[in-house]
Amino acid sequence: MCKRAAFLPLFLPFLVVLSGCSEIQARLGRHLLPDPPEVVVESLPPDYDPAHPRPPYDGPHASLVQLDLSAFDFPVQPGEVGPVDTSLGPLQYPFSCNTEESGLGQPLVDNQEGIGTPVYAEEKGIKNKQKLLGHSKDCLLKTRLDYYYRVKDKNDFRRLPDGDYPEDMDWIERDGLRIPFVLRVEQGTINRFVYVLAMLADPRTPVTDTHSPYWNNKLIFHFKGGVGIGKRQGKMSLGRVGSRLITQLAQGYALAGSSGNVTSNHYNMWLAANTAEMVKAQFVARYGKPDYTVGIGGSGGAVQQYLFAQNKPGLLDALIPQYSYPDMITQSIWALDCELFEYYFDVTARENKRWQVQENRGLVMGVSASSEVEHEFKKYYRWARMAGLGLRLPGLPPGATECSKSWRGLAPLTNNPHYSHRAHYYSPAVVAKARFSHWHDLAHVYGVDENGYAHRTHDNTGVQYGLDALKRGDISPAEFFHLNANIGSWKPPAEMVQEKLWVLTGDDSLAGVSIWSDHNMQKTPGSPVPLWVFERNRADMVKVAPRSRGNRDAIAAAYRSGHVFLGNIDIPVIDVRHYLDPELDMHHSYATQSVWLRMQAARGKVDNMVIWQSGKPFNPSDRAFEVLDEWLTSGQRPASAQDACWTDSGELIAEGDNVWNGPWRGDADTGACLQRYPPYRSPRNVAGAPLTGELFQCALIPVEKAVARGFYGGLDMRPHMAMLQTVFPEGVCDFTQGDQGRPGNGEMGLKAML
Repeated sequence: MCKRAAFLPLFLPFLVVLSGCSEIQARLGRHLLPDPPEVVVESLPPDYDPAHPRPPYDGPHASLVQLDLSAFDFPVQPGEVGPVDTSLGPLQYPFSCNTEESGLGQPLVDNQEGIGTPVYAEEKGIKNKQKLLGHSKDCLLKTRLDYYYRVKDKNDFRRLPDGDYPEDMDWIERDGLRIPFVLRVEQGTINRFVYVLAMLADPRTPVTDTHSPYWNNKLIFHFKGGVGIGKRQGKMSLGRVGSRLITQLAQGYALAGSSGNVTSNHYNMWLAANTAEMVKAQFVARYGKPDYTVGIGGSGGAVQQYLFAQNKPGLLDALIPQYSYPDMITQSIWALDCELFEYYFDVTARENKRWQVQENRGLVMGVSASSEVEHEFKKYYRWARMAGLGLRLPGLPPGATECSKSWRGLAPLTNNPHYSHRAHYYSPAVVAKARFSHWHDLAHVYGVDENGYAHRTHDNTGVQYGLDALKRGDISPAEFFHLNANIGSWKPPAEMVQEKLWVLTGDDSLAGVSIWSDHNMQKTPGSPVPLWVFERNRADMVKVAPRSRGNRDAIAAAYRSGHVFLGNIDIPVIDVRHYLDPELDMHHSYATQSVWLRMQAARGKVDNMVIWQSGKPFNPSDRAFEVLDEWLTSGQRPASAQDACWTDSGELIAEGDNVWNGPWRGDADTGACLQRYPPYRSPRNVAGAPLTGELFQCALIPVEKAVARGFYGGLDMRPHMAMLQTVFPEGVCDFTQGDQGRPGNGEMGLKAML
C-alpha cells in the first residue's frame, strides 16, 4: 500500500519520492499511453522469419525498375477489391489494419488460420465478439463510392444524406452558377493501403457516374509526412487529404491520396512509389487522364515528391514540397548523432559549465538552440530524478536544441529493433518475434546479417565533431578532443535492448528512465576522462569511446533503391516553407539548400526550382498552384515563378534571382531573403561535411596528412599530434573524396549526370 495515497492529486510527484511506489508512478504516466486498439494482430504467417539472413539490394537503380501496370486489372469497380503488388518480394508482416479508424468498417476476412486481425459478425453495426468470422492479414476492403459535402465555414466533409440538401452545406459560385460543394469520393484498398479519390460532382447523377462537368481535368496527389517504421496500414480519409485543399477542390481539381503515401506509416519509398503509381492508374482508368498531376505535401510528403520525381518519371508533372527534406535516409546520417551529443553535453555540463547554455551547444552542433524554448521530455525527466532521489541522473539546464526538442524519440524509433511506440497494435507473441526499426522495415534493401538484424548505414568513424567551431575559436582544443573522445556511437543492433521510457516501454518505475537511450550507446570504457587531462595534453591518459562503421553494401543499397535524392529532376518545383528555425523545429530551412545543391551538382543548373519562404502563418501555397498552372499550361517558366520571401502577414520582403544568394552556394553577397531568414546547419556540416548532406561514409586519412593539408585552419596542431592519433586512431574524414559507399552511376545503370 502506498503512503499517503489520499493526497495523490496534490502531492503525487512528491509522494513518488517518499514512497518509491511503482503503482503511483505508473498512474502518473497513464496519460502518456495511447488508447489500446479494439483489436490487435494476433499471430503471424507460419513461415514468417524476420531474422533470416539476406544480402543488401544490389540491382539497378529503382528508376530503372518499372512497375508493370498491365499486370493489374484497372479500373477496380465498386464492390471489387484493389490489387496488391508483389514485385518487391514477399509482403511484410505483421500488418496492422486501420480500416475502422478510417471510417470504412472492418477489413475482409482472408484466412481462417488466426493470422492477422480478427473480424467479427456485426448486428446493427455493433460487433458481436462471440461470433468470429475469421482473420484479416492483409486488411483489404471493397471499393465504394459516396457523395460528401463540405460543411459551411469549416474544413470538414460529411457524407451526403438522401433527400434534401443539409442546411449546413456549403455552396460554390462558379461560371455564374451556384452549385453545391459536393464531392464524389471513391475509397477502398490498393496495394493493401487505404486510398481516396475525390472531385466535384453533381449529386443528382448516379454516384457511379465517371463523368463530372465540374472537373477541371487536373489532379492533385497529396502526400503526408511523419516518421514510421512500417507494419501498419495507417488511416486515410477525405478529411486527411482534402482539409487543406478546399480552394483547389472548389476550383475543380481532383484529389488523390493513400495511407501508403503517409510517412508516419513507413519510409519504404519504393513501396510508396509503387502504391502512388497504382492509385493514379486507378484514377486514370476510371476517370480519364488528367492534363497534369501536381504533388503537394509537407515534411515526409515533400520527401516523397522529390524521390518520386526521380524514381517514377511521369508520375508527377510538378511539385509543391512544403517543409522539405531532400530525402529521409540522409537525414539519419546526422539525426542519429543527436542523442550522442545531447547525452554528452548533459553528463559533462557539471564539469564544463559552458554546456549548461544551450546556445553554446548550438555552436558545436550547428542546429538552432535556445535557453528559452523547452522540450516535452523535461518534466518527465524531472519526475524521474525525483523518483531516483536525484542521485543517478544529471540535472538538465534550461532550454533545448533542435535535437532535444524535435528529434528526441526518433533515434529509438528508427534505430532500436526492440522498440515501437505502436507495439500495442500487436499481441505480445507477435511483438516478441518481430523486428522494429527503419532498417528492418527495409530489410529487403539493407539486408540482414548473420545475427538476424538488418544492416545499418549510420557511420561516424573519423568524424571530427565541432571542427568548424574549433577553427572559429568557439571551443578550445581540449574541448574539441574531449567531445570527440567521448561522444561514441550506437551499439550494434544485436546488442541493443528495450528502451527505458517509463510506461511507454512497460516500466512501472521512473527510476531507470533514459531519455537519450544511453544504455544502447557505445561509451567510453569505464567513465569519461576529465577535461583537465585534455587541457594538459596528456594523450597517454585518454580513453576513447568506440565509433560505428556503416555497412558499405547497405549504403550502396540505399542509393540503388532510390532512397537517396540524387538531384537529377527537371520538372517544375516550388519549394515552400515557413521559417521555423528559431522555434527549434525539425523542419529547418537549410534542407531546401541541400535540395538545391544536389540539383546543381546533378544537372549543372537549377532552372526548374523556385524557393519560397515566409514567416508563420502566411502561406503562399495557393499562389504556388496558380504559378504552376501557368507554367504547365504554357510549357514555359512564367515571370511569376521567382524566388521570394514574405513576412508573417504576407508582405513581400524581396523577390528575384539573387534573394537567396549567400556563402552556401559560393556567392560573395548575401541576398535579402537569406538575411531575413538565416539558416542553421547540421552537426556533420560543422564537422566539415558538405551542405548537400548525402555523405554516409567518409574517406579516412592519417591525422598527419590532415594537419599537413590545413584541415585545422590557422591552428597549429603539431603539439597535439599524439592526442589526434589517440582520439582518431583510424584517421579523420576527408570529405573532399566523396561518399565511399556510393556506387557510381554506371554501377547503378544510370547515365552520367550533367
